[in-house]
Amino acid sequence: MKTKPTLLAGILAASMCLSASGADLRIWTNSQGRQVNASFVRIEGENVVLRTADATEHRFPLAVLTAEDQAFAKAAKAEAAPAVSANMPAAEAAKVVDTLVYNGIMSGNEDRVKSNRAPLKGFNPVSTDDHFVRRVYLDIAGRIPNFEEASTFIKSSDRNKRSKLVDMLLETDGAKTHLYNYFAEMLRVKDDFEQDNVRGTPYIGWLKEQIAKNRPWNEMVYDMITATGKMWDKKPDGTYNGAAGYLLRDSGMPLDNLANTLTVFIGTDVACAQCHDHPFADWTQRQFYEMAAFFGGTTTRLGGRDFANGDRGKVLMEEIEKMVAANPELDIRRLRNGIQNYIGANRAAVKDRGASTLKLPHDYKYKDGAPNEMVSPKFVTWSPTDTETPAYKGATDENIRTKFAQWMTHPENPRFAMTIANRLWKRAFGAGVNEPVTNIDDPSNSTNPELLKHLASEMVRVKFNLKEFMRIVYNTRAYNAEVTSENIPMGDKYYFQGPMLRRMSAEQAWDSYMTMVLDKPDTYKAPLQDLYAKSIDLNLDTVDAKTVLIKYDAFRKMAAKERALMGGSLDDVDDMMMMDKKTTRPTTTKKEDVAATDGPGKIISYEGLRLMRAAELPQPAPGGHFLTDFGQSPRNLIDGSTKIGNVPQVLMMMNGKAQKMLTSDESPILRTIEKVRDPSEKVDAMFLSILSRKPSVNEKDTAKRVLGQGEGYANMIWALINTREFMFIQ
Repeated sequence: MKTKPTLLAGILAASMCLSASGADLRIWTNSQGRQVNASFVRIEGENVVLRTADATEHRFPLAVLTAEDQAFAKAAKAEAAPAVSANMPAAEAAKVVDTLVYNGIMSGNEDRVKSNRAPLKGFNPVSTDDHFVRRVYLDIAGRIPNFEEASTFIKSSDRNKRSKLVDMLLETDGAKTHLYNYFAEMLRVKDDFEQDNVRGTPYIGWLKEQIAKNRPWNEMVYDMITATGKMWDKKPDGTYNGAAGYLLRDSGMPLDNLANTLTVFIGTDVACAQCHDHPFADWTQRQFYEMAAFFGGTTTRLGGRDFANGDRGKVLMEEIEKMVAANPELDIRRLRNGIQNYIGANRAAVKDRGASTLKLPHDYKYKDGAPNEMVSPKFVTWSPTDTETPAYKGATDENIRTKFAQWMTHPENPRFAMTIANRLWKRAFGAGVNEPVTNIDDPSNSTNPELLKHLASEMVRVKFNLKEFMRIVYNTRAYNAEVTSENIPMGDKYYFQGPMLRRMSAEQAWDSYMTMVLDKPDTYKAPLQDLYAKSIDLNLDTVDAKTVLIKYDAFRKMAAKERALMGGSLDDVDDMMMMDKKTTRPTTTKKEDVAATDGPGKIISYEGLRLMRAAELPQPAPGGHFLTDFGQSPRNLIDGSTKIGNVPQVLMMMNGKAQKMLTSDESPILRTIEKVRDPSEKVDAMFLSILSRKPSVNEKDTAKRVLGQGEGYANMIWALINTREFMFIQ
């Protein structure tokens, strides 16, 4: 939207008192003779951007200036990015980013012309308030705003309301929940690990806790790489050792875990190099094994000598079977498998055994090594000068795994800060400066190398504070622009003239439904999982059969209670047994004991669906759930979600349980509408609750006709949530 000349007159009049100090300031005159002291920033299409002495940027049509000033602006060069100070406010830091984005847009026009696409004139126009409020809620809090949140923002006349909203949202529980969803997909977090019958509960709790504390990213990753012991071990500060879950997620698969580590944390896709030299990158198979050697002295499964020379487990099971066999009411075959799995879960622990024992594969075929040759740990480099940086020289710990963590998370590692910065940029804009985000081996091939380099330096400047980094990104002019809805041809670069038009993720769609159903969905939390850690832990070297049975009963009781609370059948409680501590006589647990709701949160259900945010539900959701149908990652691959539409989604939107919730009598949308008397305002309330905007004149007329019919409100709600506008972020 273009600024009117009358607005320029106001800007000029308000700025007349400003000093003309500063070599870059000059007097600008409009066609009405009004003048202002300001510096030239850049031209954006038909607009000119000037900065007054109070550091405020103003945009208005170039045509309102005198012919002399127009000629000066057209001849002037765009302002270079200003220097960044250590404690620069987010708004100022965002301007530096915008300068680099704008320069990238201009330099990228040559490529657009070559591909027969019209050159860009600069940033997209500034988005409307209704588009912005919906977008920023979805991007930061992971859900649409409710009626009150949307209407309050749109009505506000505060000129700083956008930056204030960003600040507010970054502090909400929703922001923490949404960031957890992102990392859970990236790290393949699951309730049930594929190996060792281990549940990821302590790992999930730890990850959520780190995000809630706004723990610096480098510290979080360092803990994940260096953690030792079991996930449920208690640390000196009373917290659980959940960080060990990162390595235990790939227990018994150290090479796969290393490939995932390099891909996720330093943007290097080297999976191919496990078996042969990489066909499209400079990575060799030997280099991969040299990196893997940093974990060559680490095990994720206790066994052998760690389990009383291997005989302890056999003796223990014999004693347990004798005790269980004494009670004919119990099915020993069914219990045997469960108890063996329960004991086996306690073998899942991270432990360092000393020096690396990793060898090259038996079929190694390259000249730089021999089959079965021992491999020494060695860091990879991207340029000849890398080894002279503090990241390489500062990694000195005697423990080779800790040494790897020191190197990888160091602020001057060539890829660590760049990778997370690029990922968070894509999270806001729909595309990374470098694509794919899993491979940044050559940053010079990115869309805007200077921008990518600067974002990495900003991540270091804010000391890996993800909240502060996101504050900068969401304050940029680029993010505040209208979305780009044009199709970007495959292989073409995107220059970030605004965010890309995107479909909601499965979690955003579900959490938006929860907003319309619950109004304030962050109120509802899943029960605490502390019982899991208490009931699963065994000391395999000292535990006796009686203790195993008592703790196993507590574990099964906890698991059944959790399933019941999260929507499972109470039949899961059947055949549970409890060992009386005094008589060691098995007894049956009552179903009503399991059905009681524990924990600090309140759980509401609708036809078997638990009404909580996606992060509070099973990880990932079971098959047939709304989240699964809408593309939630099964957490087997890094970034494994999908946003491709399909028939189950259509059926879910039209006739599913989630859709029925919105049109029930208890729907917050209907309750909001009932509070409004005027029919016209009822329609406004409905549109604001679902699309975060007021209806057009034609939409309002149509809605009034529909609302006059039977079940009009339910039909109108159904129609709005099935629109393309609802499912897309614009």
